[in-house]
Amino acid sequence: MHRMRSVVLIPVLALAATLTVTAQAFAQGTEAVPDEYGYVSAHAGAVAGPTAPAFGVEYGEHITRSVQAYLALSYFENLMQQPLRDDLTTLGTSLSAVTGDPWQLSGRDRGVGFIAGGKYLFGGGNVHPYVGGGGGIISLRREVTDANLGDVRNAVFNDFSVGEAALSLAPASLTRPLVEAAFGVGVVKGNAYFDIGYRYRRAFHLANTLDFSELSGGVGYKF
Repeated sequence: MHRMRSVVLIPVLALAATLTVTAQAFAQGTEAVPDEYGYVSAHAGAVAGPTAPAFGVEYGEHITRSVQAYLALSYFENLMQQPLRDDLTTLGTSLSAVTGDPWQLSGRDRGVGFIAGGKYLFGGGNVHPYVGGGGGIISLRREVTDANLGDVRNAVFNDFSVGEAALSLAPASLTRPLVEAAFGVGVVKGNAYFDIGYRYRRAFHLANTLDFSELSGGVGYKF
């Protein structure tokens, strides 16, 4: 896991540095804007390890010249970790060999997260590299399906002990604490707000640790 984080962080750091330079060039020649402002933006990106789409909306507002508070609501298409995905594939192969019928098991953990946090902004004018973080909650819902039988989530856990009880047997979404660390670059051009950033998140009180990274870009309105 630590090695995977290093592999993800190295290109992200390089990308962030490049984007800062690009953003400064992009902002040159535009009118000066106040250092204090608020924004609302929509984000789209991908979760790493394994890759899956992520979408969100964010609202931010200055507390001081260099500090912003933000609220972020995010949707994650699939946060199921690769070892469990591999277990489902292996189980499907074994069942196909034993029964003589084709089994194609697949799973996903859909998630909706809400975070309240803060950012410290560097620089001034139109370009603001930032670091920050916050805490909140994430709601998770596990799905395990077979191509022919449909929903087999409970059966896969009860009969073969694949997965953990909390998510596999929860009758509805499971809500757990969530924290995040973030860094990126925000650019203001007129009333437009652009952002590209990296976020590392961890959910607590689960049988297996859930942590994941996200790289995303956002476009919004500055006020």
